[in-house]
Amino acid sequence: MIKNSRAANKAGGHHSRLPVTNILPGIWAAKTLSLTTRILGHGGTTLPGRVALSLNPRIVSYLAGQTAYGNLIVSGTNGKTTTSSLITSILQEAGKSCIHNQSGSNMSWGIASALISNATLRGLISADYAILEVDEGALPAVTLETTPLGIVLTNIFRDQLDRYGEVDKVQQSIKKGLDSLSPGSFSVINADDPTLTAIVNNQDITTFTYGLEINLPDDDFQDSSRDLKTCPLCKEKLAYAKIYFAHLGHYQCPACQYKRPDPDVKLTGYQPGPGNKISLEIDLAGELISLNTPLPGIYNIYNLMAAATCAKALEVPGKNIVSALGKAVPAFGRMEFFKTAEMNITMALIKNPVGANEVLRTLITGKEENILLVAINDKIADGRDISWLWDVDFEKLLSVQELFPAIYLTGLRAQEMAVRLKYAGFSQEKLNVDKDTGRAFEQAINSHGSGKNLFIMPNYTAMLEIRRMLNNMGLGKAYWEEQ
Repeated sequence: MIKNSRAANKAGGHHSRLPVTNILPGIWAAKTLSLTTRILGHGGTTLPGRVALSLNPRIVSYLAGQTAYGNLIVSGTNGKTTTSSLITSILQEAGKSCIHNQSGSNMSWGIASALISNATLRGLISADYAILEVDEGALPAVTLETTPLGIVLTNIFRDQLDRYGEVDKVQQSIKKGLDSLSPGSFSVINADDPTLTAIVNNQDITTFTYGLEINLPDDDFQDSSRDLKTCPLCKEKLAYAKIYFAHLGHYQCPACQYKRPDPDVKLTGYQPGPGNKISLEIDLAGELISLNTPLPGIYNIYNLMAAATCAKALEVPGKNIVSALGKAVPAFGRMEFFKTAEMNITMALIKNPVGANEVLRTLITGKEENILLVAINDKIADGRDISWLWDVDFEKLLSVQELFPAIYLTGLRAQEMAVRLKYAGFSQEKLNVDKDTGRAFEQAINSHGSGKNLFIMPNYTAMLEIRRMLNNMGLGKAYWEEQ
């Protein structure tokens, strides 16, 4: 197993130079605030961390430095929440104790809140690992603060254009995080993403790659929403032998010969089965495993592969990987399933063109009748720019519109979503538009006479609102973030 010496970790961080008396006020304030907000019926995964960091900016470094084996960071545009949850499950299956910012609050204050909630009043943490989902923009700073044992990277796509601009800026931020890793650490890289493989050049760390070695039936989604069409090195057009979705696949540059590396961990078998189960065969760098997973979609297969590769890097036994991934459930808001007496409910977060297209692909290939609820806000956490909706292939829904007896559009930008579907070819009479998310959700729930399934496609803050409503219906424990 790759090990990160706690002594080396402490030497690299700041917490060893901080008197405990400087740390405790922030911990006490955050715990008091967290307890108060929960008593009042709020989640509060942001504010406690913000307060703690305002009292001591080094509190993350101090707490993260106490884990027994080290810290693992998961970053990338799509799949962070699911992948970090899967890694946590695998390590717990192997008997390790883990801290995980499972609410999805992935900026420095969300990470501070997660660490503080697992600390004692004396500022002590007892855990083998901290598995931290980290926003791409926050990755360089969090890497320096937590001195991670490893970084797991999922992909790079366009997302929140008002925050990040284009893919190049995200790529630069992730590269800076990778370059900040301490010697002896490791990285886990999606070999099918040329935007990631192009930035791996830190010779002091061990790199593990993963990728797909399967054939999929051709469909219209595989080449949609490609954020990268040219070689990241010489800018000539990339040639693809296989495309799984967007720009993920088997690529090579005809000009400079830059190409996809041979992955260390490979998906060699993929077979959809009954009851939404998918059978997988994975080559774990020479160790062959087979498993069944309930997680739908090719995008979730990539998340499973990232988690399995991280576990392999940590030398977790294959039997623990098989057991944990076989019991996997969708992460918070990511293709979650709920059931009432009248209706089956699925909720799948959408936040950029690539992720939204993969949700549409899953929705269409399911071939089931669904009442559809699309909820779009433009709050700060969502990104103010919603122009990405015009890059989502909503036109593909038109050919199977008989599967959607009713369509509800809600959120602060419900009217703009209605315009988008109008240009996709939908009749405005088919669309029920109401900016009040609670009212639209209630109407969709009560329309079960039109069908037994409700499929909800919200962006981030709308998902938090709807998740709270589902929680109030007694449909599962919710985590939400006060904005």
